[in-house]
Amino acid sequence: MEFIRPRVMIAGERSGVGKSTVTIGLISSFRGRGLAVQPFKTGPDFLDPMHHNAVSSRISRNLDTWMFPDHVKRSFVSNSKGADLSLVEGVMGFYDGYDGLSEEGSSAHLSKVLDCPVILILNASASARSLGAVAKGFVDYDPDVNIAGVIFNNVGGRRHLSMLEASLRGIECLGGLPLAEDAGLKSRHLGLVPAGEEDNSLSYERIAELMEEHLDIDRLIEIARQAVPFNGEEEASRPVMAPRCRIGLAKDAAFNFYYQDNLDMLTANGAEIVPLSPLKDTMPDVDGVYFGGGYPEMFAERLGENHEMMSRLRTLASNGMPVYAECGGLMYMCRSMKDLQGAEHGMASLFDAKVEMTGSLQSLGYVEATALRDTILTKKGRTLRGHVFHYSHVTECGEKDFAYSLDKDKGITDSLDGMASPNVLASYTHLHFGTDERVASSFVDACSNYARR
Repeated sequence: MEFIRPRVMIAGERSGVGKSTVTIGLISSFRGRGLAVQPFKTGPDFLDPMHHNAVSSRISRNLDTWMFPDHVKRSFVSNSKGADLSLVEGVMGFYDGYDGLSEEGSSAHLSKVLDCPVILILNASASARSLGAVAKGFVDYDPDVNIAGVIFNNVGGRRHLSMLEASLRGIECLGGLPLAEDAGLKSRHLGLVPAGEEDNSLSYERIAELMEEHLDIDRLIEIARQAVPFNGEEEASRPVMAPRCRIGLAKDAAFNFYYQDNLDMLTANGAEIVPLSPLKDTMPDVDGVYFGGGYPEMFAERLGENHEMMSRLRTLASNGMPVYAECGGLMYMCRSMKDLQGAEHGMASLFDAKVEMTGSLQSLGYVEATALRDTILTKKGRTLRGHVFHYSHVTECGEKDFAYSLDKDKGITDSLDGMASPNVLASYTHLHFGTDERVASSFVDACSNYARR
């Protein structure tokens, strides 16, 4: 089926050229013109979508042609429905993806799957005519991509921008942004500081002002509207199902890395999502718990002081309540966590393991995870695709029942990842449930079975 879906992708020559800043500013500018904007993020990023959500009236979604290729088109069609324009933020450099040979997982591949025009961000700092060659190289590298225009960032002034524009050969310039230190967003390990952790409203306003002053916003909207009708398949409507279980979602400053599609899939399978805060709450009346990633190391002392939450979680888990935890959630499931200052804090102790933060990146990248045993998410032998990104490592692991064998040495111990019991699973691997839609139904089934006990 064909769908009218105005759309444009904001991509970069490499990481750090300003994709997130431009995307946030354009969402605000488009909304200022009365447009309903649907944001998307290429790849397995949790932080950029949080900032999209802060300036958009619609929830940002992740699209990844390696992790969940069969889910990409359905997610785009369904979630862009009713929007005047969809804005897709790229990941890393435009052609960077799974490896040096494959295009899977790259912004370029996604732009082709979505038949989406691309605006390329080029860093103009300490460069001029050479960027014309860079732009032409990006256009010629894959003739099947549609690079519709260029935005220069960190431009030194009008003369500099004039030189940059003159260097382009057959590519339209949509404007040039000056270096503006007051329009940046703060970062730390793992990426941008989460949107809800501090008030970014002034930065968002300043970013939007820069877009309005220096970019041709109307032309950008025109390019998005010129995108050809999208050939895809709308997600089949599911019958409204009465909730058959309640799943607690750890959601606060310590735990906030979630794909919205994962939550929607749980809801579609009959789960009622109940937010909870391991930092300050007591355990609500739920039939299962989902702990995502985040920054528990930044709040380790406060987490360790909430003894009532941890004690109740241990009791419920020992009684068979399903618990699923990823990355930061895994850290919380350990016996103790050593924070960035070297202080050790007691954690929930669902597994006999210790974890500590390090000063360097421990693992980053895509992984294929083959289940070594039946878990609350999947059956032994099934392979799921996911992503790892963490600065911590497990220093003691008394558990021998690993859940996954990874295709790379990015697990808890070499290629082994995931501590598992019959009703608890904690892993470094982040999963998008679009990798296998049976994952969401399996977790809801496990929680529902516990609810009926």
